[in-house]
Amino acid sequence: MFWKWAETGDPTLAGHGSLQEIKNKGAAPSDPIIVESFFDNNSIKMEIEFEDMDKAFGFAGSNGVGFDQAPFGRNEAGAQFKLNPYKKKASELPFMSYVSADRWGPRVSLPMFTFAGDLNHVGEYGQYAIDFLSRNERAIVPNLLRHPNSQGDTLKYNVRAWLEEIAPNIEFKHGTDKQRDMAFATINDFRPTNTGFGLSYTLPIIIILLGMAATMEDSKKQKEKALRGALVLLENPEAHIHPKGQTSIGKLISLAAACGVQVIVETHSDHLMDGIRIAVKEGELNAEDAAFHYFTSHLTPDKNRFPSTVVETPKIDSNGKLTYWPKGFFDQTMHNCAILARR
Repeated sequence: MFWKWAETGDPTLAGHGSLQEIKNKGAAPSDPIIVESFFDNNSIKMEIEFEDMDKAFGFAGSNGVGFDQAPFGRNEAGAQFKLNPYKKKASELPFMSYVSADRWGPRVSLPMFTFAGDLNHVGEYGQYAIDFLSRNERAIVPNLLRHPNSQGDTLKYNVRAWLEEIAPNIEFKHGTDKQRDMAFATINDFRPTNTGFGLSYTLPIIIILLGMAATMEDSKKQKEKALRGALVLLENPEAHIHPKGQTSIGKLISLAAACGVQVIVETHSDHLMDGIRIAVKEGELNAEDAAFHYFTSHLTPDKNRFPSTVVETPKIDSNGKLTYWPKGFFDQTMHNCAILARR
């Protein structure tokens, strides 16, 4: 939403409905939607104001005028609303790649990125993962991220090694057909549709974490990435992976963060979280560079009010231990074991 606003002036997202639908139903009609991001001590704020929350469906004010002077827009329902314009260049934002939980599973082929501009991401659905890998396969992966079983220091070899960490005894190959705008991969010479879902779901995660940390072959692009920084947003990277593989993904995320990539993860996996905690305990990631946030929904005494979101942030120490465990925070295994241990 924030990136779309910065690049196009329109913060609405396909499939998520109107601005009215993404606003907390417990908020007052006059309350604005505010999204603020911080990059290198600089903050950028997107703010949407509404006159009538029940009629707010659109936006206005992205025509380059200042927020204070931005005229209110009016839709067919008669609502008034305004949006402050993004005043800086979108190129000043970090290299960003968002991989959603709705990413594609096994496909015989994937599309190539044929639009103007550079490919600095793997796509929301992981659809450009093979194309991104093909373009950057000779990028040099930092020592900390190099898998011990990798045959070399390039992105190509380390993607193969980390993928085998998740699924042992596999041989991954990839390629592109530019005349058909098509990318493809094989696993042990099988097409992806004849292999497990976990491989296809994990591949874009591995590629983008290694790729964002790697030194790119294009020196100009590498200089730009170093200047702007790199941000990776992942939803449920543990999907379709066994517990050991989930722990390995947690370690990979930690190593990418230790190499300067900011990684924001939404997860339901205590195994993935343990992978991060173990990386901290083993000194691969500073405790200060890791943070866990637990979101819960709470009802107020007034039953007519909508639930409010409560965020708890236990601190992690250098041994990988948390200062406290919020109720419901990855504690189900302990509860289950207690039940099973009863006589």
